[in-house]
Amino acid sequence: MESQVQLNKKLLDFQNMSYAPSINGFYNYTEKFITTAFDLNPNHLAGFNMSVPIFSSGMRRAQVAQAKIRLNMAERDRDLVRDQLELQKNQLLFNYQNALENFNTQKENVTIAGRVLKSIQNKYQQGLVSSLDLTQANSNYLNAENNYITSVLTLLQAQTSLDKLYNTL
Repeated sequence: MESQVQLNKKLLDFQNMSYAPSINGFYNYTEKFITTAFDLNPNHLAGFNMSVPIFSSGMRRAQVAQAKIRLNMAERDRDLVRDQLELQKNQLLFNYQNALENFNTQKENVTIAGRVLKSIQNKYQQGLVSSLDLTQANSNYLNAENNYITSVLTLLQAQTSLDKLYNTL
């Protein structure tokens, strides 16, 4: 978008230059092998032409106005893209922070579920709890593991999205 803005600035400058006068120069050298004594044509000829634009039926003014409009549109597009990228960055950072918090919570849940399972296994071996309680504790532990793995995947996806945005992938 920056390149587009720079290009439109150059086009505006080009259109503004249509108001400037133009100067053309030329030089001509002619050598004659056979001449008469009475030759009025010079061997060296130089000249210039100057053109000052006075009236062009408003065409130049319209072209300059169009170039200004295109420049203004390019600047607005650039600002819009910048704002969209900033909004996307903020959203991806928010998603990453949430995924990180969820990861830490699920990691802690796995630790707690593992301790509870070991405690229930010890109580089961002593005959204090039924096999149904042991099965329930094992199921809770497996759910905690599943949630932990899901949170790891979500965290990696959030990190990948940020890396894509920052173009560091």
